[in-house]
Amino acid sequence: MMTVTQWREQQLTGWGLRNVSRCRVATPEHIEELPDILEQACLAGHTIAPRGAGCSYGDASLNDGQIVLDLSHLNRIREWDPDSGQVTVEPGVTIDQLWRRTIGDGWWPFVVPGTSAVTIGGAASANAHGKNNWQIGCFGDFIESFDLLLPSGQTITCSRWDESDLFHAAIGGLGMLGIFTSLTLQLRRIYSGQLAEVQRAYHSLDALLDGLEEATYWATDIVGWIDTSASGTQLGRGLLKAGRDLFPNEDPHPERTLSVGGQYRRSLARMLPGGLVPRLAKPMTTRAGVWAANRMQWLRGQGRKASARHYQTYVGANFPLDAIPNWRDTYRPGGLIQHQSMVPAETAASAFKEFLARSQKAGIAPSFAVLKKHRPDNFLMSYLVDGYSLALDYPVRRGEEQRLLRLLHELNDVLADHGGRCYFVKDSVVTAEQVRRMYPAEKLAQFHALKRQYDPMGLLSTNLYRRALTME
Repeated sequence: MMTVTQWREQQLTGWGLRNVSRCRVATPEHIEELPDILEQACLAGHTIAPRGAGCSYGDASLNDGQIVLDLSHLNRIREWDPDSGQVTVEPGVTIDQLWRRTIGDGWWPFVVPGTSAVTIGGAASANAHGKNNWQIGCFGDFIESFDLLLPSGQTITCSRWDESDLFHAAIGGLGMLGIFTSLTLQLRRIYSGQLAEVQRAYHSLDALLDGLEEATYWATDIVGWIDTSASGTQLGRGLLKAGRDLFPNEDPHPERTLSVGGQYRRSLARMLPGGLVPRLAKPMTTRAGVWAANRMQWLRGQGRKASARHYQTYVGANFPLDAIPNWRDTYRPGGLIQHQSMVPAETAASAFKEFLARSQKAGIAPSFAVLKKHRPDNFLMSYLVDGYSLALDYPVRRGEEQRLLRLLHELNDVLADHGGRCYFVKDSVVTAEQVRRMYPAEKLAQFHALKRQYDPMGLLSTNLYRRALTME
């Protein structure tokens, strides 16, 4: 049994480094320890926040002055069937661990987020999405079943047919209904470790959205980059990268590409010392640096070489920033805040233009902007809509934080006005009142009813939950 004295005091941050929390951390080595930890926390009058790899940008896995349950050591792959593509894992297994185990057998996860450091439990709690969400769905769509440890100490096995309400609420439930102890996923068959990619430049947001829609007729993965420094008639201009899986026998050497080594290519960033890249990139987080970096990226995207069809590995296509060592340290000391909005198709262009224009008017242009296409799902706390998302990275500069927070509060009001939703695990600022404007009242009521049913003492809690999901 783990005692209170074994909880270590630790300062944790969100992935964006801006949210900081002093917590008591418990790090179990085995699933069997979890019920005792929950009991000890309950007896001590503490709340518990589940945490995987800490990849949530804001405060989704922080718990001021309380307990954080670090699940990263629960990282065993329990079963792998290379014939069916089904895998059963503990919650701390990362996307990186998973694909390394399965790619040699010709399988890849159906849905992956933008970094391979995310744990399977974290991806399920967030119901993560990828660059193919518009076509095949979200992470939860490919979870076959899971075991959920309830605050009472009872473990329930959930699937679409057994404990269906809890299944559809715990996926995307931010860890507030129970703790995943085992998850069974279905992976997808691939015939090469590469995708065929093309990139195109579009001179306005409307043209970029039109280009994205055209690419849906043939692509399997689509992502757009937006030049946040452009204004006027070129507001929202950007580059669209679209790729498709290779067909059987299209890759002449699948034995090479369907290997861990075949997924990695030499790059300058990988060859440099880990701390050097953030120091070199630091000037790009200044106002002038943001403008220059955006302009450079836009100009590079115009060339014939940039637009030529090429082959990219799955790792390179899905986790491009993983190739840059410690890149988030570029944003120290203040960190960064990401604003990711999900907006219905009919209002997306208007909302995104307003986000960009208001940011420029405030003198706080985002350093990075990513556009994706989405479709809705059947999970209770779904953030996904039939439309698009825009993720905007804002450096938190010295002396500007309060002005940035005011801007982000305005953007969330604009988001609500356009019928959109925030993505909780990327969020740092949305208020409970704004959430009630974004999310259907009946869905929030159902979630809180399940919270009262399965966690009547409120044992599971986070800074995010208290900030954004409290009841009226």
